[in-house]
Amino acid sequence: MNRSRRQHGYLDYPLFPQRRRPWPWLVLAGVVVGILLFTGWQWLTHSKVSPAPDGRQVMLPRPAVVTPTVIIRLTPTVLPTTTLTGTTDASLIEPVSEVEPSWAEQQGRSEIITYTVQTGDTLWNIARQFNLDVDTLRWSNPDLERNPDLLPIGAVLVILPVKGIYHIVQPGETVGAIAKRYGVAEADIVNYPLNHISSPDHLQVGQKLIVPHGRKELTRPTPQPSEDSPFAWPLVGAITQGFSESHPALDIGAPYGAPVYAGRAGRVIRSDWARTGYGYTVIIDHGESLQSLYSHMKGEWVQVGDWVERGQLIGEVGSTGNSSGPHMHFEIRVDGKRANPMDYLPPGGPR
Repeated sequence: MNRSRRQHGYLDYPLFPQRRRPWPWLVLAGVVVGILLFTGWQWLTHSKVSPAPDGRQVMLPRPAVVTPTVIIRLTPTVLPTTTLTGTTDASLIEPVSEVEPSWAEQQGRSEIITYTVQTGDTLWNIARQFNLDVDTLRWSNPDLERNPDLLPIGAVLVILPVKGIYHIVQPGETVGAIAKRYGVAEADIVNYPLNHISSPDHLQVGQKLIVPHGRKELTRPTPQPSEDSPFAWPLVGAITQGFSESHPALDIGAPYGAPVYAGRAGRVIRSDWARTGYGYTVIIDHGESLQSLYSHMKGEWVQVGDWVERGQLIGEVGSTGNSSGPHMHFEIRVDGKRANPMDYLPPGGPR
């Protein structure tokens, strides 16, 4: 039987037609979600892609999560030891940033001048005016040496450019004899530019020589033991250069050959020539992370390994290495670092 299909007119057509089910869209959404889930799983199980050295893309495995473990390693404690055979240990004699000026540069003058005594002058203010000492004025002017209290107005004085002696060569004298007489090294006289010595073996009688830092009174007292201070003064003299950042030591001036003593009891750990400009050098280890250094000395008097007492003779003042005249370069080191010796020495200067 054929059933006739109902015909809808314009007015009887439904206002909201029935919506069709969106099955195709649901299928598509499921595919997209699956792709996203697969991509996320790949990311979770692999790290990012990194380039290989040859330019290829390599997928590196994602590092596994590891629970940190605390590992305790025992570090051995190294106790300080005294090296008795370390004469080649350059760390003990690191060079100091000290500039050794020429003889002329030290006093700011390069010639001998004269000065006419004025009213009110004294030997002391004249010496201070030219950065000299009274002895240098006396030993440069025979009349003053004979009678230092006689200073007449109008007298003409010879003023040397450096502390020392103005010597007139006598028959039979040699440079070596003059140097020994005044407590300096032969080289100090020969190399002084104003002396113009072409050959130390041929001096002219009557020739005038400047003896830089020469002294006539060479008898030197022994420094006081000063048991109340960590260190005693190693010699009696004058501080010619103090402690500073560029010169972490004391320079103590004294005549050539003046005795040098140990400032504190200890073991000698170095006694030989140092190539860093120190010349003959002695280093003493006192324990308690303390060391003392004595350089520019005349030669070796003690040996590595020797035990020396406070105030024991260990050498003589020289002018070896980069030296600007007879003196001793003195250092105190704490834990290997240079300290100001004045903090460990008795007050009142080298005495």
